Amino acid sequence: MTYSDPMDVCRPCRLPPKVLPPSDLAPVARLADRVRSPNFLEGLGEVLGAYAPGISYAVMHFPGVGRPTVLAHNLSAVLDRRVLLPYVERMYLLDPFHQHWQSQAAPGVWWLEELAPAGFRETEYFATYYRNLGLEREAAAFFSLGEGDGITMSFGAYGALEEGADHVTLMAQVAYLFPLLESLVRQFWLVSSLHLPREEQTPSLLASFGQDRLSERERETAWLILRGHTSPEIASKMGISTGTVKNHRKRLYAKLNISSQAELFRQFMLFQHQSDGRA
Repeated sequence: MTYSDPMDVCRPCRLPPKVLPPSDLAPVARLADRVRSPNFLEGLGEVLGAYAPGISYAVMHFPGVGRPTVLAHNLSAVLDRRVLLPYVERMYLLDPFHQHWQSQAAPGVWWLEELAPAGFRETEYFATYYRNLGLEREAAAFFSLGEGDGITMSFGAYGALEEGADHVTLMAQVAYLFPLLESLVRQFWLVSSLHLPREEQTPSLLASFGQDRLSERERETAWLILRGHTSPEIASKMGISTGTVKNHRKRLYAKLNISSQAELFRQFMLFQHQSDGRA
């Protein structure tokens, strides 16, 4: 059984209304046997692979404050360098999945398209980083650990899935299994020695980007532009008119001596290199 419309499979802030029991629960049983094992998180990815051979995954710790940490993945060494290293260094700040966790910390299963702003595919982040990855039909499961901490398992495909497997069916199966998987993840975290220290970010990059030249409202506008929000979306989020958004955009471009979103993105990346002491 498959579903034709991925946007019907899941909705924000609740489990997907369409779920599909896997025909075989043996992969989950094997995962339960590993709940006290250090390779439990690899086992979590193996559950996905059992139901959709060819799927790629990355399991990350999303702390309440600080950078994500990659805990497990099945990417090649080349993809690890191209995808995961840039992500944990700086790209996570513009990632819709990370933004979802930071703003809501809501457990559940979502497609990327559900969480991304309407203009996400027109952003420089998408053009310079995401589009070149070749990842298709990305989704993520968010497991809450309490106090703002979470484990996120993102998954998609860098090539074709094996015959008989498809993304939408896998999504529905993960939705069905989600309560059990989250319980197992929590139990693993409780018994594991893998608790990670929090990395404080003071002042945060969100607050400090452009602070020497931009007003608070202009910085907020810049971040929403970088994340792919359209002018109407920015107006709604900031409680202002679209005309005021255009004025903020015009002023911040002038103050930064730029004329496009592409230049804004490059300035943002340069700022991050300087903040990391690598400029």
